[in-house]
Amino acid sequence: MPKTLLRIVLAIVCGGIAVWGVLPTFNGRFHAGCITMVLVGGAGLAVCIWFPHVARFVASCWQNAVWKGVLIVVTALVAALLLLFVVVSGFMIAACAKQPSEEATVIVLGAALRGDRPSLSLRTRLEAAQAYLEEHPQAVCIVSGGQGPDEICTEASVMKRWLVERGIAEERIYEEDRSTSTYENICHSRELIEQEHLNPNVAIVTQEFHQFRAQQFVKRAGLTVSGAITAHTPWYLLASYWIRDFAGICHMTLLGT
Repeated sequence: MPKTLLRIVLAIVCGGIAVWGVLPTFNGRFHAGCITMVLVGGAGLAVCIWFPHVARFVASCWQNAVWKGVLIVVTALVAALLLLFVVVSGFMIAACAKQPSEEATVIVLGAALRGDRPSLSLRTRLEAAQAYLEEHPQAVCIVSGGQGPDEICTEASVMKRWLVERGIAEERIYEEDRSTSTYENICHSRELIEQEHLNPNVAIVTQEFHQFRAQQFVKRAGLTVSGAITAHTPWYLLASYWIRDFAGICHMTLLGT
């Protein structure tokens, strides 16, 4: 492939990554994953456009011992980060694939509300939970989520109402309405499991990018991961959220939260 054509292809790819990072803003979301995609895509696009200038700059740096060392270190760090991303992504994918047992205790993790209705993310979680509960009539469910500073009611109350309106018996649904984070979701749900003598084998309901981190919290809380009930993310949101949760997994591994 001629060099000019290759640069054009790479420029299109990098520009696409940057645009993909912006798309979540149309859904009212802009977070670290979006910023990363915009910066990486924008930087790649700039390199493709001004490649001759960049190549001359790198060549001049290579002639200086100090700058040569800096380039080697930066290249090694970027390569290590990419390798880490690939490895962690493998664990994230595997976490989504584990099928839950027949009568697991379902824990639906909370997400943002839109007034007194679930947001897109929360609705897809509830739809996944509904499908499992309809298929396994002996299973019970914990809806887990407190009230955020910009919310008019608890996430748990909205989640329970949504499921009851769609035919899930109220006595099968337990509310955990104190938590404000994934870790608290799991810890408070564990207390409810012990209090109500529910099955400690749990199936987590959340998006694919979030399953691995949530399951690690389940294990830390002393519960058993029965499997994953995965809610699927629209394609235009998936990449940025996947990157954001990769950062969250690294943070959890280093700092424990």
